[in-house]
Amino acid sequence: MSHPSLHLTARDFDAYAAEKATSKAYSRPRLEVKQRALAWARGVVTRLAELGISVDVHGSDEHPSIRNKHRADCQWVFFWRDQAARDELDRLLDRGRSISDAIDDPSPFTRHAFLALRIAESEVQVCFAVHPDAKVDVDNLRARLSVTEEAMGAPASPLAAELTSALHALPEQFSFGAGSGDRVDCSAATPDAIAEMLRRAADGQVPLWIGWAVPRETAIEHADILDEQLEDALVALAPIYRLVAWSRENDRIALDRKLEGIEQERARAHAEIEAENERWRSEQARARERSMEQARARGDERVEAALPARRPTLATLFKSPSNANAGAGRGGEPRPSLKRVGEGSAPGRRAPHGEAEPQAKAEAPQKIAADQAPRAQRGSSGDPDAAAKVAPEPAKGGVLEKGSRVRVRRGPFGDKIGVVSELDGRGGARVLLGLLSTRLELDDLELVVEGKDRPALSTSHRKPLAPTPRKAR
Repeated sequence: MSHPSLHLTARDFDAYAAEKATSKAYSRPRLEVKQRALAWARGVVTRLAELGISVDVHGSDEHPSIRNKHRADCQWVFFWRDQAARDELDRLLDRGRSISDAIDDPSPFTRHAFLALRIAESEVQVCFAVHPDAKVDVDNLRARLSVTEEAMGAPASPLAAELTSALHALPEQFSFGAGSGDRVDCSAATPDAIAEMLRRAADGQVPLWIGWAVPRETAIEHADILDEQLEDALVALAPIYRLVAWSRENDRIALDRKLEGIEQERARAHAEIEAENERWRSEQARARERSMEQARARGDERVEAALPARRPTLATLFKSPSNANAGAGRGGEPRPSLKRVGEGSAPGRRAPHGEAEPQAKAEAPQKIAADQAPRAQRGSSGDPDAAAKVAPEPAKGGVLEKGSRVRVRRGPFGDKIGVVSELDGRGGARVLLGLLSTRLELDDLELVVEGKDRPALSTSHRKPLAPTPRKAR
């Protein structure tokens, strides 16, 4: 594999033993497992992006903290919607949420549907999960499972049939259930069974779980192929994530209009607050102007009172008091006119405040454009894509039969080599892919001819040189 490997060992599983889960001591084994898991997750993000699913990666705390309720008994690696999409939904999810609820469960991972890798003491698992607190995703799933026909025994809606078909397309080792309770094989999934599991999850406040769990002993024994198998399993769960998790392309509850209403309400509230702040600033500016005018008037009065008394002269004796005050000073000399503090070109002059700026128009927040992701090809054989399907070339050197080695041509297990365990006679075959077993169409398989799959490599050892004959003396 081109990206870093996970390569789990017994020491990695022992790091999450029950007696160590609440210890505050520094744990280097748990930190190393988290770092390797996050590095391994980059390859999964790349493959999901190729399917049009944009996700962010986050790891749970490797030490006891308030976010894991002070118990580090496992390591989670979450693949969930990106930051912009989370912020958009959190504004809706935070409405009506009390402070006590936020303190009781401060972790944000229960509020969104996610794909995940989980490493515990006894097993490693890959899964898709949605918690009852992820109200938007749960409501979107319930709307998909609802039956449009009112008659009893009526077939499920096309949306529900699409979800069950995606579950049936998963490998045989996958199951679903409520939390860690009783689980049912995905091949037996029905809309009623999914709705019942969703009800149990809501009653017990546990997530609806769909995935594959590998026991510790099996994971250690097959550590050389486990990394690739776990990555393929997460990619196989991608269609389930796309059908359940809410997005603007998968909006079954008309949430888009609600979000627009929330944005408009926030814009109105912001405009009202800005108008109130502008009125307050205007009042403060007018109050400062009045205070400065009063201070100037008091200063002028003090200056007038401090001037010495003037004796009348012949030039000012018969003038009006206003002209006399403005015309001359003591001894008949013209008295310079008094200037107010701050007038003229005196240093330190402060310009009067201008009129308050008009109220700024509140700009409507720009909508967050969702990714235009192409729909993933469904596992149902009833809706094939004629443009994507390519007729398989006839195999050379033999025919496809039970026990034949084949290569998967497309899908989440593309370019993987497997063994045909069963031919169903309906255009499909059961293929063993390492630890997984799944049904694939014959068009998606290519026969691997023994001896021609890979050219033989010549030896890298150098051939010894023949001894040089000695010359006769």
